[in-house]
Amino acid sequence: MDVKKEYFRLKELWIKSSSSERDEAERKLNAFFESLGEEEKELVNAAVAEDFAHVHKIIDESKELRERIEVRKQLEGVLPFISVSEFAKRYFGKSASWLHQRINGNAVHGKVATFTPTELTTLANALKDVAERFKKAAKDLKNTKIGRASCRE
Repeated sequence: MDVKKEYFRLKELWIKSSSSERDEAERKLNAFFESLGEEEKELVNAAVAEDFAHVHKIIDESKELRERIEVRKQLEGVLPFISVSEFAKRYFGKSASWLHQRINGNAVHGKVATFTPTELTTLANALKDVAERFKKAAKDLKNTKIGRASCRE
């Protein structure tokens, strides 16, 4: 008997069982564990460790996906108002496609493109800089002769 395969089969049976079937599935799993010799227990322990590593990998991938979605959502309201090409060149020294790849989480050379922590800090600082430029432009416009006249109306 391949103990790893049997462990995963019984584990899957336990996971998929309804509450009324759970006791029976658990009984089978316990009987399986009790039937194992020392060498087989080592194999099952290796299978469990492999299983945990797989679960942690899925969790990490989910966290990365959530972070990419959050970045995209946070930028959704501002991207239409800036030149992405100029923004990418000025603040990152990169192309617009480079920036879009990270915002959208595109696969590049078989790997999902994401911002590094340093790049996220650069992005946040760049957005602050752009915001200040917009504020200054609005203030300067308001202080022109035409801007002052329209404010009195």
